[in-house]
Amino acid sequence: MPSPIFVFFRVLVSFLFLYSLYGRKLNIRNMGRWPVLVSGILVGINWISFFYALTMMPVSDVVVIYYSGPAIAIYLSFLVGEKPNRMAVAGGSFSFAAIVLMFLQSLHVNLVGFLVALISGISYAMIAIASRKAVDHVSSSDLVLYQTIIVLIMTAPFLFFMKFSLNYESMLLLLFAGIMQTGLALILWYDSQRRIGIQTVSVLSYLDPVFAVVFAFLILGQKPGDIAIVSISMILASGFAVSFSRIRELRKMREDRAI
Repeated sequence: MPSPIFVFFRVLVSFLFLYSLYGRKLNIRNMGRWPVLVSGILVGINWISFFYALTMMPVSDVVVIYYSGPAIAIYLSFLVGEKPNRMAVAGGSFSFAAIVLMFLQSLHVNLVGFLVALISGISYAMIAIASRKAVDHVSSSDLVLYQTIIVLIMTAPFLFFMKFSLNYESMLLLLFAGIMQTGLALILWYDSQRRIGIQTVSVLSYLDPVFAVVFAFLILGQKPGDIAIVSISMILASGFAVSFSRIRELRKMREDRAI
């Protein structure tokens, strides 16, 4: 199934599911607020580029490049009033070094695929920034609903000139992706950003590549290359370092308040 078509049906399932739960409170005028509108457009770009990259490169490679996004978000978190600490900056830099390794590999494998995957990573970071601003104006559930509407508008035209077919297997996959990976996951992600900040959420996001690479190996039989394994190890190391630094920082804040 072509990437834009998959995104359309995935988002359609998510919209119908969330609208049945939260739609009565929806104020469509809020969709015109610039953080909401921009975040919705970025979500569409992010998903289309990510799934398109998967058709050109192994899952493990795409996932590593995609997760340059959280590192970029750490650097840009000052745009929403967060001050990156030194450990966060170091962790982001270490993650970028992993992406450079992947880039060197992509020069010999699929440069177009690398660039498409990189677009998905950059848009990931921008979604984090725009959505953090958006949840100051609307709830997390409303934001996801607005975003699904925007993405539906973006992807609907592809239905008329791209060939596709639906079967029971693809429909079950779309139901799972739409409800769990799109609707509920995004609500939790945006709500977490508002509660604990972009930096901490970005660090925790680095758990995803591990599971993606493992499942790609177990289900699809895609064995990650040596460079992909090294890159994943570097990203995880930086993620855990920032995570422990954040935990120490929170403990110190609690101790200072208790004094």
